[in-house]
Amino acid sequence: MNFAKADVLIACNENGPSLKLDPTAQLDGRGVMAAIASNESSLGLNCGPRHEPAYDVGGSLAGGKGQRLLLQQFGRAAACSYGPWQMMFDNFTTEDPGVLETQLTVCAQEFVDFFNSYVIGARHAVTLADIGEVWNLGHIAPDPAYTVKLHLAYGAWAAGTI
Repeated sequence: MNFAKADVLIACNENGPSLKLDPTAQLDGRGVMAAIASNESSLGLNCGPRHEPAYDVGGSLAGGKGQRLLLQQFGRAAACSYGPWQMMFDNFTTEDPGVLETQLTVCAQEFVDFFNSYVIGARHAVTLADIGEVWNLGHIAPDPAYTVKLHLAYGAWAAGTI
């Protein structure tokens, strides 16, 4: 299921202030959420579920005990990303793919929780480029195409054009 752009932007406005961004980066959490949603789903128009073969049986990220158990319980659904922010199934605490496909509020709240604990807490992302690299790759590593697109989307949000 997809979500209306207006609803995704409302979710960004409501939940973005809860992002624990480094104040030195001078980023607005609402814009960070909107930029990631723009990159990942065109602001809700392509919400998946999007199958990620690396997380499926035989994939390079499927071997961990947690992912193996999720695959046993949920099958292919456990190897997908969901929502406007295209978060991987194993990063949600909600273990119901149907909820992740239909409940924008759940996706937004879980995005904030995961973002704060992993992107900021574990990976210590500070800049928008750091955030984009962690979100896209799981760790800070160069991915110029993704981060350029993220910067453009953040700029569009700041200018009020998305």
